[in-house]
Amino acid sequence: MNSSDLVMVGSYNYGLVALSILIAMLGSYATIDLAERVKANYGESRLFWRIGGATAMAIGTWAMHYTGMLAFRLPVLTLYDWPTSLLSFLPSLLASAVALVVVIRPKMESARVFVASIFIGGGIVGLHYTAMASMRFQGMDHYSPALVTLSAVLAMLFALLSLWLTFLFRDGPRAWRLQKVASVALMGSAIWVMHYTGMASASYTESATPPDLSHAVRISSLSAAGIGAVALTVLAVALLTSTLDRLQKQSSLLRTAGAQLRALSASVESAREEEGIRIAREIHDQLGSALSSLRWELEEVDEVISETKDVAQLEGVRQKIEGMIGLTSRTLGDVRRIAAELRPFALDELGPIEAIEWQAQQFQARTGIICKFECAMENVDLNQEQTTAVFRIFQEALTNILRHAAATRVDISMKQEAGEFVLTISDNGRGIRDEEKSGSLGLLGMRERADIVGGKLDVSGMIGKGTTITLRIPVSRTVAV
Repeated sequence: MNSSDLVMVGSYNYGLVALSILIAMLGSYATIDLAERVKANYGESRLFWRIGGATAMAIGTWAMHYTGMLAFRLPVLTLYDWPTSLLSFLPSLLASAVALVVVIRPKMESARVFVASIFIGGGIVGLHYTAMASMRFQGMDHYSPALVTLSAVLAMLFALLSLWLTFLFRDGPRAWRLQKVASVALMGSAIWVMHYTGMASASYTESATPPDLSHAVRISSLSAAGIGAVALTVLAVALLTSTLDRLQKQSSLLRTAGAQLRALSASVESAREEEGIRIAREIHDQLGSALSSLRWELEEVDEVISETKDVAQLEGVRQKIEGMIGLTSRTLGDVRRIAAELRPFALDELGPIEAIEWQAQQFQARTGIICKFECAMENVDLNQEQTTAVFRIFQEALTNILRHAAATRVDISMKQEAGEFVLTISDNGRGIRDEEKSGSLGLLGMRERADIVGGKLDVSGMIGKGTTITLRIPVSRTVAV
């Protein structure tokens, strides 16, 4: 019998081969995805994600190698030494930990990435050949030095390219997708290409020496598929956990951004109202007083001129003075109107109920649109910020009715309902379309004002049947009639 008769020829279960490659790709994807979670977390949670990410990747890499090995069948019974199999997990864990540490760094450092690729590739190589050493069968294995070297070079080269791509396509959503596809493909390929190159480096011959079976176990094809299924489950759970953490972080960021925007809006609104109050007071107190004094003086001059006997000479002067008095009166009225629009004094002097009734009367007098006001309470306990918000929303509602509704009547009601101040404004105009309820800038501004003071604004209506706006604001105390 010659030496060629002693060589054992093996075969592959291609279903398990495909499963091993799938595990390699999913494990690589999980590694990159979990690296993002490590970057996004701090303190103890970052340590948790580092440990979890490295463990998930190590399990995926380890399971891929054993699934690939179990896909190979020799013509003799093959068992596996379980202590050696467990030992092979350590190089995988080391490679995974190094990969995570490098990937989460803010920028690429060539020397660090090169060294890391050696550790990652070396870890994969160490896993593979340690796992190969766990095989127990009636024979011997021999390795081709050239193919062993090639498998190690390939593992390190693919790891280097994967790390390089991770940094090259780091910025931007589109670039991130490209980076994930390329990095997952390369990192996954580093695992399975190295594995099957390493498998090709081995040849097997029969031996008369019985193997050491003291810690050996037999693994069937069904068990091999089970190992793969468990690995896929672990990786899927890791990805699901990562996705849930990402969604939670995004939701938290959205809530924070929303709160910041509302705080900014409230600050701007408060500053605008304070500036309006200041300007209104200056117009009313200074300019209004000056115009009033001017009118009184003109009236006194008119009285003096009226007492003069030479009527013919002074008639023209009197007419000019009367015109000046009229102009002054109209200007004074404009000043008062502008000051009232900047900051209606009814808000400070009368309160929200009387202020809204007064504004409705002014609107009816100016536009001819009938306003019917009903109030089911005597007093309402709103603070200054809430009172201002209610009045401004009411003003904006009347403005929208004038501009868009083509209404002839507006019904306004105020009441207490379940501890809330409720203001309802209904018109008999053209109604409102559904897209206008969410897209109108006027309504958006009104809703923002309501949100700032903890209230809620609802808009309802149908085309041809008018529109109803309901404002609800929680209050601490109301007194019903």
